[in-house]
Amino acid sequence: SNMNTEGIILVDADDASITVSWHPIGKASSSNPTKYSLQFRASTSPTDNGIDSGGSLLYTSLSTDLTGTTARKRNLTGAGHGFWFRVSAATKIKTRVDKSSMEYVGHACRRPFKVLTMMEQSRRMKSPVARIDSSTASPTPNSYVAHVSWKPYQTGGDEDALLLGYKLQMRANEGNVGWSTVAPCLSGTEVRKKNLTSKHGYMFRVRPVLRGESGGSESNLDFSISEGGNVIPFSSASDVVGARTGKGSSGSSSNDDLLKLFKKLPNDILLAKGGMKTVKLADAFAQVDLVLLYASAHWCPPCRKYTPQLVKLYNEAKKFYKSDPKRYKSIEIVFVSADHDMTGFKNYYATMPWLAVPYDADTRERLMSWMKVTGVPKLMCLDGRNGKILESNSVGRALDYSRFAKMAEKAQRV
Repeated sequence: SNMNTEGIILVDADDASITVSWHPIGKASSSNPTKYSLQFRASTSPTDNGIDSGGSLLYTSLSTDLTGTTARKRNLTGAGHGFWFRVSAATKIKTRVDKSSMEYVGHACRRPFKVLTMMEQSRRMKSPVARIDSSTASPTPNSYVAHVSWKPYQTGGDEDALLLGYKLQMRANEGNVGWSTVAPCLSGTEVRKKNLTSKHGYMFRVRPVLRGESGGSESNLDFSISEGGNVIPFSSASDVVGARTGKGSSGSSSNDDLLKLFKKLPNDILLAKGGMKTVKLADAFAQVDLVLLYASAHWCPPCRKYTPQLVKLYNEAKKFYKSDPKRYKSIEIVFVSADHDMTGFKNYYATMPWLAVPYDADTRERLMSWMKVTGVPKLMCLDGRNGKILESNSVGRALDYSRFAKMAEKAQRV
């Protein structure tokens, strides 16, 4: 894996497009952000090494005012020998495109980038689905965990019998970071990746590993999505997961107002998994559409009856969301205990799959008064993006996933 390389790297390709990325160039300021000029040309022969002597080879300008460090070129055709890209920082004064090629940055590897053949494209797996897993603790401070899953590889032919497993790669969503292998041959179709730290987030890609693979080499991934030989190319990249800018999946307002409800939470930590684990507050509600605050207590018989019904809703919501995050809404529940003592709290919370405010935290009392809890159980439904109250008490209403999903949908349209 070419970590932190200078130059343009290949992020993705299919049979008609190439996505490239590069390291930030030049000194940008907030008032004058760097604009990039990106150009490309078809490689002329197997010996064309991308060095353009005397400027005789014509590049086509893709854009002269890119602000990001990633771009996708579509409708690439006739690519017998691949394509060369070059990028420069277009400062205010020099927006003319005819600069000498000295000021351009070329490929990190001295090879042209390849599109896939239609045959190769047809054999690729679908992109994996990646999401933040806030219920799993990450060992490193300020890091997070991604849950990555993919659909099993099927060809309908004999290749299913030949399937050894899956090769998974990841890259931080930063201009100059290449792909690296997470695992060369996984037997399952999901994995948790811990200790993720990049505030720009990560993307993942996967390919099947088949018996009888030959002729492939990881070094070919510098300029192709395929390792070569008879190896099946990697899938396209998953959506970026874990980016810290513009909080929450819906991006509109930041969820700081939601997090304010938990202020002075000791070490900014919530309990998870019935008390077996902990979760950083900052990660607890990333990508969450609805947050339900559940005031409840073990000494209260109606609560004891209500909790298993809520567990059912919670597990159902998690299953839906996991199956298709773009289509389904995500729900997180936080237990706000009204138990009389720590033992009561511990025993009751051990039966719950969601998050909880630690019993001994002042935050718990504060939340109860903010929720205006006069009796339990009380279930308050908040917009996960901004903490707005969508339903002050859902107890007595149908514990129906589609009802909550519609509530989130309506709130997000506003």
